[in-house]
Amino acid sequence: MNAGLEWAAAVDLRLVLISLIGVLNLWAAGHTVLSDAPRREKTLWVAVIFLCPIIGSTFWFVFGPKLWAEKR
Repeated sequence: MNAGLEWAAAVDLRLVLISLIGVLNLWAAGHTVLSDAPRREKTLWVAVIFLCPIIGSTFWFVFGPKLWAEKR
C-alpha cells in the first residue's frame, strides 16, 4: 500500500514539473515573438526554447532579454 502511494506522489510531481516547463517555454516564446528583436533572432530563440526545453528557456532567461535591451 505504501509503495502505491509513493508511486502516485512521484507521478504527480512529474506532471507538475512537465507542466511548469511547458508554461515557462510558452511564456519565453511569447515574449520572444512579441519583442523588437529581428526576425532571425526570434526564430533562433524560439527554436532553441522548444528543441531544448529546459536548457533553452534557461538560456533565454539569462541571455535573451538583456541582449535585446542593449540593442535599443
